[in-house]
Amino acid sequence: MYGWAGQRLKVYLTEGKIVKEPLSEELRLNYLGGRGLNSKTLFDELKPGVDPLSPDNVFMVGIGPLNGTATPTCGRWTVTAKSPLTGILGDGNGGGDFASELKFAGYDQIVFYGRSPKPVYLWVNDDRVELRDASHLWGKTNGDTNKMLWEGLGDREVRVLSIGPAAENLVRITKVFSNITRSGGKGGMGAVMGSKNLKAVAVRGTGSVKIANPKEFYQAVKEIYEKLMASPGQQQFREVGTMGAIVGANNGRRLNTRNAQSGYFEGADKLSSEAFHSQFESKHRGCAACPISCSHYYRVTEGPFACHGESNEYGTTYPFGPKCGIDNFAAILKMDVICDQLGLDTHSTGATICFAMHCWQEGLISAKDTDGLELTWGNYDAVIQLLPRIAYRQGFGDLLAEGSLRASQQIKGSEPLLRTVKGMEVSALYLGPSTNLAEALAYATASRGADHNRGLGSGAIGLPRLKEILGEEAHERLSREPRSIEGKGVEVALDHYLRAFINSIEVCKRTADSRGGPIRDELLADIVPAVTGVDMNIDDFLKVGERITNVERLINIREGVRRKDDTLPRSYFVEEETPWGPTGINEDKFQAMLDEYYRFQSWDHEGIPTRQKLEELGLGYAAEQIGAA
Repeated sequence: MYGWAGQRLKVYLTEGKIVKEPLSEELRLNYLGGRGLNSKTLFDELKPGVDPLSPDNVFMVGIGPLNGTATPTCGRWTVTAKSPLTGILGDGNGGGDFASELKFAGYDQIVFYGRSPKPVYLWVNDDRVELRDASHLWGKTNGDTNKMLWEGLGDREVRVLSIGPAAENLVRITKVFSNITRSGGKGGMGAVMGSKNLKAVAVRGTGSVKIANPKEFYQAVKEIYEKLMASPGQQQFREVGTMGAIVGANNGRRLNTRNAQSGYFEGADKLSSEAFHSQFESKHRGCAACPISCSHYYRVTEGPFACHGESNEYGTTYPFGPKCGIDNFAAILKMDVICDQLGLDTHSTGATICFAMHCWQEGLISAKDTDGLELTWGNYDAVIQLLPRIAYRQGFGDLLAEGSLRASQQIKGSEPLLRTVKGMEVSALYLGPSTNLAEALAYATASRGADHNRGLGSGAIGLPRLKEILGEEAHERLSREPRSIEGKGVEVALDHYLRAFINSIEVCKRTADSRGGPIRDELLADIVPAVTGVDMNIDDFLKVGERITNVERLINIREGVRRKDDTLPRSYFVEEETPWGPTGINEDKFQAMLDEYYRFQSWDHEGIPTRQKLEELGLGYAAEQIGAA
């Protein structure tokens, strides 16, 4: 077998039993790995209606066929379960070098069932796999957990997937972490691990990955590497990371500020990539097989916010900065370190605190509700005090540990202030001037709730299939007229397919994008067959992505998702003219885009896939489960 290890682990935590089984050809060819493999497994193994924090939930880690090879930027992994935050599909994608180590140990996926009677960690040492007592690790931060496992196992090369104390306390806005600071699992995947008394997965592998066609593979690797290093965009990304988006979005008056009350933050320049690099950056670091090294170590050397950490990005700077009205960069870096160590998701945690600040602004809560903390915009001291209280479910922090939707249900009159889709906190979306309306549709239809990583439409621009479907003139208008609705449904659907495929081969989305990424479709069409020996082209890749998109829709439909859930917070449907252009989106136009998206998917008016579509994708057996026509 080439590319894939060909084996997965099934870990029955309640019984303490571990089973190794072959990874079927049907799963390999139709779902590839990573996100696709996990989503199909969740659909097959999860009973609908279960409590996400009960032993009946299924948690898994999946990697793809390119992990462990020299393919540039193939260091990603995916964790999947039913989300405790949203009650539907939950997953997350992270980086580092955990995925490569798991492949070297000989496995493509680990699936966890049940709940251990006591805290445990899974030790994977090539063929030797065992559950070990983790009582001494329980309550430890992610950093201490890694250090203690390295020392206890006597090997600094062991790679660790772990959770922090917040996940042990079943906080619904927690993530899973690798390399201490690389995280995945927006939607509470960390809490699922905590509910299973699973503290960590430690892996050491000494194997290798077989390549089907080495000559063609190394030629493709060489070409990809050269394109990455010659790309001005990728070299800029190496230098500034995603933090560069702060000032650009602000200049376009589309930076979500103070819970989307504005698209402009007056302190944005203090949070620029230039400010970070001149004051705090110490060095670069990259994920496995990545020449870009876009992650940045940082150090605050003095003062009340003295700390050091890694990989502060837009996903931390933005939710704790503009969304909370904070322009003190050192304070935000301190928040990032606290979240990484305690295991909190910066996107949802920042958004939930920002929601609470909006409630304070409107007089819906006061100091008597917040244990004396004044949640005024820009109060970074209050946020720093609040983060541990969320992680340990103390006082007002216990309410915010549930996420903003559940918190809103306990704060009378706060529902209009919610910025969630399907229960997931909106990350970057602000429908300001020049905003592409495809983003609105992409957020509304993303399978795990509000999510920019599932695709924003623009990633599909370079796909030949999009131009074939729409025609050249309509295709050109997609970029030229971002606030037009024509073709947006098709664009978003194809982008969803493309991103699902990329997540399944576990290549970084930042470099594999049909619009601007150097790893273009034709290169993927070279390297995937070269590694696996399976003849696939871009149309085959999109079909895999379509299959994954549909199987994720099936999971959500079984949990009750319908058209009413594929929408946005009410505030985004308020249209307003500003000196810089229109904001918001007309609801009738939004519904028209949604109709086009459903039609292209062959889903009915409620968003349920047709029986014919399911049979075409090899999912016909699921038609009865969802009542497909």
